[in-house]
Amino acid sequence: MRVAITGGTGLVGGHLAAALAEAGHEVVIVSRGVDQRPWAKEISALSGVRVVRAAISDEPALAAAFEGCDAVAHCAGINREIGTQTYQVIHVDGTASVVRAAEQAGVERLAFLSFLRARPDCGSRYHESKWQAEEIVRASDLDWTVLKPGMIFGRGDHMLDHLSHALRTFPVYIGVGNRRVRPLAVADMVQVLMASLVEGRLSRQTVAVLGPTEMPFDEAARLVAQVVGVERPFLRAPIAFHYLLARVAERVMTVPLVAIGQVRILEEGVVEPTLAPDPLPADLTPRTRFVADSVRAGLPEPGRFGLSDLRLPRRSRRRGPGTGRVDVCGEGTAVIRRPPAVILEFVLDVEQYRRADHKIGRLKRMHRAGNAGLVRHGGRFMGLPAPSVTLGFELTPYSRIDFTGKSMPWPLRGFSGFFTCAETPEGTLVVHRECFQLGRLLGPLFAALLGNWLARDTAAEVLRMKAILEA
Repeated sequence: MRVAITGGTGLVGGHLAAALAEAGHEVVIVSRGVDQRPWAKEISALSGVRVVRAAISDEPALAAAFEGCDAVAHCAGINREIGTQTYQVIHVDGTASVVRAAEQAGVERLAFLSFLRARPDCGSRYHESKWQAEEIVRASDLDWTVLKPGMIFGRGDHMLDHLSHALRTFPVYIGVGNRRVRPLAVADMVQVLMASLVEGRLSRQTVAVLGPTEMPFDEAARLVAQVVGVERPFLRAPIAFHYLLARVAERVMTVPLVAIGQVRILEEGVVEPTLAPDPLPADLTPRTRFVADSVRAGLPEPGRFGLSDLRLPRRSRRRGPGTGRVDVCGEGTAVIRRPPAVILEFVLDVEQYRRADHKIGRLKRMHRAGNAGLVRHGGRFMGLPAPSVTLGFELTPYSRIDFTGKSMPWPLRGFSGFFTCAETPEGTLVVHRECFQLGRLLGPLFAALLGNWLARDTAAEVLRMKAILEA
């Protein structure tokens, strides 16, 4: 038979594709792009596997990919939101597109991979979006199966991959306390999917799938540490700490050490299913225990987290190659009913301008020679005193001021900024941009923690400037 798989280069989809191909079935992997990860390349190169490019929102392309297929395994999903890739777009709208495309293409059977504790009105968009997707599948005309697994482990997974890399990278392990899990081997998950897709079992059923070993998540991490051969102190931290860690990791890592949705999953434990009324047959009940041998079989190649794992903002260069920096910037615009010359001279009157720019402290020194000069002033950071900075400035009369950092406190490596003025019928259009420059290590952390604050403050600075000048 021919089976299409969305998310076919992910953990479950990839193992399912390999199992189907080995059993002699045709496999169509549906992917929105070319996945360059080694695991994805390995799956895509298997005999009997064909990759079709189609976004999960592109219903006609999905219908074309499903043409001639007997079944569809809908395994595509995300555990964090990035830009337009939101839970609504991927889990809800994407599932609706997959269901409609499968119906148009004449597909008979669909198996949907949800989550163990997916449910409505629980305050978690991850859980709620997975539940909405379940409801879409159950309302379809297809011969459907909804599978609700817990935490899945195996080769190519997130759990063993990130745990082993974290244990090799960081000097301590900070745990989540007595949050319990029942790790599910990916091979056992694939067995259930194969029964549904190939044998037609579990028709119109919603089934929970859990591993046989129940333990605190921190004990699972200790077992991984033992298998990889590292000794680390194990500490506990409140769940609020892990939410903060996840927020930072989502902003600075290409694949986060932990995502906010995953912290929510761990917070409530992964042992009790919700709204999964149908029992799993005894012969399909998972039997792979979470022990040293099964952990060892799923571990990735030894490695640590490094710079390649960071999602760096825009980079520039200073003092030659090899000394990269990260720019964290904010920008604001406003139309001010005052002439450009008045606006620019107001900016250079530091004692007055600090009323608009709440990052400027007490003026210490200013030297101006014509249209250029230096200014040194104290800093303010979120209302608190900060070290002094020295800036150079250059005025282009009636149109622009440029600022450059001359002496910056640690950890700043530099500063650049400008104001531009353009006359319009409504007034002077003012654009203000400022960029703080940091090193590659601290820059992503600064961007994650303070980037949004800087963006809001710079925009507000221009509006405060407008209010003062127009008063």
